[in-house]
Amino acid sequence: MEYNLIDYVTALDVNNIKSEVEKMLGENIEPKEIQRQMLIGLYEIGKKYESGEYYIGDLIVSGMMMKDILSLEKMKDPLSFNNQTFKGKVMLGTVSDDIHDIGKDILKQMLAADGFEVIDLGVDVPADRFVEEIQKHKPDIVGLSCILTTSINNIFKTIKGIEEAGLRNHVKIIVGGAAMNKKYFKVDAADAFTNDAYEGLQICEQWMLEKR
Repeated sequence: MEYNLIDYVTALDVNNIKSEVEKMLGENIEPKEIQRQMLIGLYEIGKKYESGEYYIGDLIVSGMMMKDILSLEKMKDPLSFNNQTFKGKVMLGTVSDDIHDIGKDILKQMLAADGFEVIDLGVDVPADRFVEEIQKHKPDIVGLSCILTTSINNIFKTIKGIEEAGLRNHVKIIVGGAAMNKKYFKVDAADAFTNDAYEGLQICEQWMLEKR
């Protein structure tokens, strides 16, 4: 039987997406297959964003849409989750003195849908907590988000804390957020910068390919 989930996701047709997912679950389609089809749709959304057909608001909608679907009880497959082989482990957090999380959450949903294990530290995360959690979870990649220009220095404080703890060579660091742009981004402080969740996903995928 054919399903239209990919087309609905690509078109950001929220109502039909949910009904189609419920239909597929009712017909015993594996949650992993549903996630795979949604990811294909997310890639198409990313392409439309790159071409200028979609805008940042559309990316926000896609992230919220993905979050809603993954939160459905029937989409939670503990056996599948426990046996899953992840592409890599990514730790995300908004730096201290900043409580914004929209961009971070969009990237989180895209990474999770693409097969990454994601550890979300939330918002207003101090440097020492990043260090503690890196030591505890040993992620491959750390993503630092910053929306407020008044909090930019906390990105560099966090990276410095990671360096002083002797952990810098063990992780790739990607930074992003409205407060950052290429003019102010210091290449020697982090490994990559982006304000585009789709590009962030591609960067993480490339890093994991290189690590293998």
